[in-house]
Amino acid sequence: MPEKTAESGRTYASHYADVHLLLRQGDELLMSRRREQPVFPGMWQVPAGLMEDHEPATVAAAREFAEETGATVDPTHLQLVHLMHHVSIYGGACRIAFFFAADRWTGSIGNPEPEKCTGWVWHKSSSLPNPMPPYLAVALQHISDGTPYSEFAWPTAAERS
Repeated sequence: MPEKTAESGRTYASHYADVHLLLRQGDELLMSRRREQPVFPGMWQVPAGLMEDHEPATVAAAREFAEETGATVDPTHLQLVHLMHHVSIYGGACRIAFFFAADRWTGSIGNPEPEKCTGWVWHKSSSLPNPMPPYLAVALQHISDGTPYSEFAWPTAAERS
């Protein structure tokens, strides 16, 4: 795991921070199928991406949503619905994933990144498409259950030894 060194000389774990936006329209969720990307190829995903340096999580989620759909959301209207501490199945990077929900946006939802995804489709929450990234499927179940925090894909004590 990458580490950072504090002024005290102590080292601390360094994590990537992911942001995810669950855009809802009634009982439907906006998702897109990823094209042949290096990470989660062919899987269904919500608007998501990495936070950039010096960027608060809500601003990052709104930025990613705009980049991926062409529409906008107001970061102050986003509601945190879940926080997940997980390990990526691609390379083992430790990640903190913020999941925000919104039910209003401005503009038309399009596909400004056609090389990355097939386009955005509304799916009934009761019958979401497969396949989707395993961590996302687990997070969506926790969100449905009202669980605010989860951990995913951490090695067991035996695996760490």
